Amino acid sequence: MARTFAFFGPYITGPEAQSLRARIRSAHLARLKPLHEQGVITNGGPFYNDDGAGEGAPDRPFGGSFFIMEAETRAEALKVLQEDVYYKEGLWDIPQIRLIEYVAPK
Repeated sequence: MARTFAFFGPYITGPEAQSLRARIRSAHLARLKPLHEQGVITNGGPFYNDDGAGEGAPDRPFGGSFFIMEAETRAEALKVLQEDVYYKEGLWDIPQIRLIEYVAPK
């Protein structure tokens, strides 16, 4: 039976973060599409890093990724993340990643 996990992956900080994201984003999205279609990733996307301070600004910088995932084990969910280009290329701040199991409402 699949378990539900919340993933929070902040990006590295510094001027290189946004350029790295721009360079590898298409590969990241291409990999996520089938995972979403298979029901592995059920929801998610990028989040802003400014806590709403720049709300409404067209150029608000993204600060990381957030997903809701379904997997049989935490190790399986972590493997999905480790195979992502954002993980492999170091866009996600690896020590700050959180992968937490939770009980989803029915």
